[in-house]
Amino acid sequence: MGIGGGFDGNPDIAEFATSSPYSSYFHQYNGRLDADVTKADHISFAIFWTPQGNTSYNGGRGYDIFHHAQINDAFTVIYNHTFSSSFLNEARANAAGWRWNEITSNPQEPVGLPHDNIDQIGNVTIGQFGPNLGSDLNQWTYSYKDVATKVLGQQTIKFGGEYTNLHYLNNPTYNDAPNYSFYNIWDFVNDAPSQESGTFQSTTGLPGVARQDDRENLFGAFIQDDWKVRPNLTINAGLRYSYFGPLYTKQNNVGVAHFGAGSAEFTGLTVTQGGNVWNAQKGNFGPQIGFNWSPAYFHSKVVVRGGYGLSYNQEEIAISANGGGNPPSNSYSSFSYSSPQNPGATGPFISYGISSSPTNLYGYAPNPHAISSFNTAGLPTSGGDFITAFPSHLPTQYAHHFSLDTETNLGYNVVLSLGYQGSSSHHLIMQANANAYALSQGVGLNPLVTTVDYYGSYGASNNNAFLADIKHSFAHHFSAEGQFMWAKALDNGSGPYEEPNYSPSGLNYAYGRSDFNVGKSFKAFGSWQPVIFKDEHGWLEKVAGGWSLSGIFNFHTGFPWTANYYTPQSLYCQTCGYSALQPRYLGGAGKSTSNSALESGSNYPGITSTVSAPTATVNGSTGTTVAYANKYFSVPNFQSAMTWSNPNGNVLSNNVALPPAPGMQRNSFNGANYKNFDASAAKDFGLPHIRGLGNDAKLEIGVTALNLFNITNLNTQNIINDVTNSNFGTINASASNSVLGGRQVTFHGRFMF
Repeated sequence: MGIGGGFDGNPDIAEFATSSPYSSYFHQYNGRLDADVTKADHISFAIFWTPQGNTSYNGGRGYDIFHHAQINDAFTVIYNHTFSSSFLNEARANAAGWRWNEITSNPQEPVGLPHDNIDQIGNVTIGQFGPNLGSDLNQWTYSYKDVATKVLGQQTIKFGGEYTNLHYLNNPTYNDAPNYSFYNIWDFVNDAPSQESGTFQSTTGLPGVARQDDRENLFGAFIQDDWKVRPNLTINAGLRYSYFGPLYTKQNNVGVAHFGAGSAEFTGLTVTQGGNVWNAQKGNFGPQIGFNWSPAYFHSKVVVRGGYGLSYNQEEIAISANGGGNPPSNSYSSFSYSSPQNPGATGPFISYGISSSPTNLYGYAPNPHAISSFNTAGLPTSGGDFITAFPSHLPTQYAHHFSLDTETNLGYNVVLSLGYQGSSSHHLIMQANANAYALSQGVGLNPLVTTVDYYGSYGASNNNAFLADIKHSFAHHFSAEGQFMWAKALDNGSGPYEEPNYSPSGLNYAYGRSDFNVGKSFKAFGSWQPVIFKDEHGWLEKVAGGWSLSGIFNFHTGFPWTANYYTPQSLYCQTCGYSALQPRYLGGAGKSTSNSALESGSNYPGITSTVSAPTATVNGSTGTTVAYANKYFSVPNFQSAMTWSNPNGNVLSNNVALPPAPGMQRNSFNGANYKNFDASAAKDFGLPHIRGLGNDAKLEIGVTALNLFNITNLNTQNIINDVTNSNFGTINASASNSVLGGRQVTFHGRFMF
């Protein structure tokens, strides 16, 4: 730093190259206990206990050394009672869960230091000061299931019910430290932040979100009849009822958003505390029917199977719990200077400090200016809040699934199968910026709410697949099988957090190939377990035999990807955040899906050699690109789609026009082919008869190799898809996960008796 006599010659800011240490552990323990209490009663108990963890840098500084310690476990109790030779009952109770607390597992972390970020200085970017906080998660599933089986002549009838109780800890500790920004390094060393922001507990002004212990209750009941109508014909029919209850919290403190009616859908938005997050659908009856027929003409060498079913499923609790940050328990606040010389209206409200101890996350002083007052609608009167909303009546997601296949015995222990499988799913959860949708429809927004993060049940998908399988059943200690699939999967969003480019304009624009669509795939696998000496209990076989070799080869045509053009200003509204447009493809590019094509860009040579990018003044910004075309793609004029209807740039006003329609479907291009070979080998060393261990005690030593030949497989998710980039259509080699996993070899030992 500067001193009276000038600089002291010692650097105050330096760039360091640090190592990235990493270590991990994984242990698994399991046990089982069985007891015949009476001739008619059998009880079993099983336990799985899997501790695992790792140590790494969670940032670039020495104090960011980070320990993750996790436990996965499951407990099961099974009680079987036999009433008669034709009537039995199974009762089963399960408890399964996983948990970690990355605050308590990192006592060395300075969690009492806030998150400090310094604005970029020229070309220099300074990393965040303060630790990257971990999470505190604890999820358990408790269930009870009772199933009875009754045999009546040629019919086997099963019926029963189950109850499941979900426990999910929603304790986002990563929000419990305040966030500050500084104009420069000098302001930082003088404790003079320019901004404070984050989620605060609305009644106390403390940073963070109030703890919520989420709960859901699920019920199910079913009846199923397997009827052997004739020796060569069996019909299966059943009906299942499912109820997936809404999410609520043990503390009754979750904020539930309710939309208004008609034109007041958003201006009439209210938030109430407690109760159910949505009303669950109750009429979830799912029929199932199938058949198995072996035509007499083929003398039991051909079997035809088919079926249809309607299945319902629950919402992911990790999604339904996203409303945990809603008011009135919590609210978002931001205080900032207007400029380095002007504190503005909220700059004086910044409260800067550290916790009572460098390692105490819960010792920060409250900011009294973050204490919120609420109107009768349950919204902060200061405005600027973020709301997570769900439909008040949430339909249960469901899927129709159907299949038809034939199985033919070709002789010589070879069986050929040909078939079809399909499904059609509806009411899948998708995420959207509800403000953008409202503005696109001309609906007025609520001035107190900045963003409405909406999870609606408007997702849909379907999948159709032709399947072929040929297998050589286990004979002469050898088996082999080959499988081929020709399929197509379509949807309007391949994940619950996916926001399609055009979702505010209409989901029909988003419908296209699924992100996980695989057009063609082939799989071949086999195993060999030779017996060298005929006497498997003899000492020669125990010493020289006991070998097991297996391998599997996988090939598929890769996952699809979407070409995008990114607009320089937001679409729909000033802060809606949508900017991706799907351009029109002009043709002329290559279609290779080889690694070399995706590494060299040979499919799109000279893509930016001819570019047309007219500009205009948009929202006061001169030289803004308003249309684009290059050698292979074009985007029509989108100036109006970026222009604010309110010349003052009111964030709650819509843009003049909707974006132009997409020029091509989502996921129109094919990614890299995938191929891989895995193999394993094991050797059993039989032990002589030992009292208490029996005749079959053995020690097994084995090795497993994933991607044995270290084949390079490129990650389609890292393809550069910006049509303005001269490297369009190539793998982003700078990404850490641009290549999928290389060879991995593991060794194991197992003692069995």
